[in-house]
Amino acid sequence: MKLVKIGLLIFTIIITVLLFVFSYVMYLDLRSFQGAVSALFFLACTSSFSIYFHIKTLRYYPLFIFGKTIEELTKQYWALHISFGLINLLLGFGILIPKIINGTFVMYSFSAILSICFIVFGFVTLLETYKLNRFVTIYKRRREQHEEIENIKGVNES
Repeated sequence: MKLVKIGLLIFTIIITVLLFVFSYVMYLDLRSFQGAVSALFFLACTSSFSIYFHIKTLRYYPLFIFGKTIEELTKQYWALHISFGLINLLLGFGILIPKIINGTFVMYSFSAILSICFIVFGFVTLLETYKLNRFVTIYKRRREQHEEIENIKGVNES
């Protein structure tokens, strides 16, 4: 999973840079911060939070080590990261479904490949977030049990 996390981080950095560049170029062309420009900029900001999330949670891996302490992230970062995964998933389906409905879907066209990449990236992002959340939940439960055992040992020895 750590390899998947690093791959997601690299891909997210690439997407973020491209989105900021595209939104800046479109802004220079339109001289307006509306429509597609603001959508691309919002997606770039969301992916920036996703990069932060990946960097902070990279230390959680490998997921089976429960002895180390982990720095927990606030729910806002989890929500922004999940929204980034959902946006990529929806963007991929948003590009793909109209082509299928119109009958203009060609498997090797650029838009089909791009949409499938967005779908896979969004799905893998959400799956990794789910697995990480399960780990953090189990980690918290084990940590609380360990602290309760330590408290009982401390009370009995006094």
